[in-house]
Amino acid sequence: MPHLLIRGVSPERIRGISAPLVRDLADVCQCPEDYILLECLHTTAVYAGEFVPSYPFVEVNWFDRGREVRDRAAARIDHHIRSTGVEEVEIAFRCYEKESYYANGQSFGEPAEEPAEEPGELEKLRADNQRLKDELQRARKASQAGAGTSMSSKLYDALRE
Repeated sequence: MPHLLIRGVSPERIRGISAPLVRDLADVCQCPEDYILLECLHTTAVYAGEFVPSYPFVEVNWFDRGREVRDRAAARIDHHIRSTGVEEVEIAFRCYEKESYYANGQSFGEPAEEPAEEPGELEKLRADNQRLKDELQRARKASQAGAGTSMSSKLYDALRE
């Protein structure tokens, strides 16, 4: 991962830049080169009843690596694609969630948390949460009305967390 789906750019052009593009992306993503897959998709664009060239577009499917890495990856992809003579290219990122991604039937995500041992624990927490919400609402109303009342210390502590 990442997996690049490329359309609107000929496979010959992509083949010519594939080695340096993969090297750059592996460096940016801090992953082995063989984790990166480039696929050239054949698409047929139609406009006003005519066949027209597909617009150059790269969809990057991956696990989110944050804005900085995404920006650097987009810049490297753009650089390599446009170095083939393509004037414009759009790039979109689609992020997979590890727990929703499977290889050979095994999830990449962490196992689900064990349920609370005490059956009523979740209900107690929800009740406490609702009570704090209610206290906060009352404190806000009093503050807006100029009543000058202060929050309970327990509510104040909960808001600081």
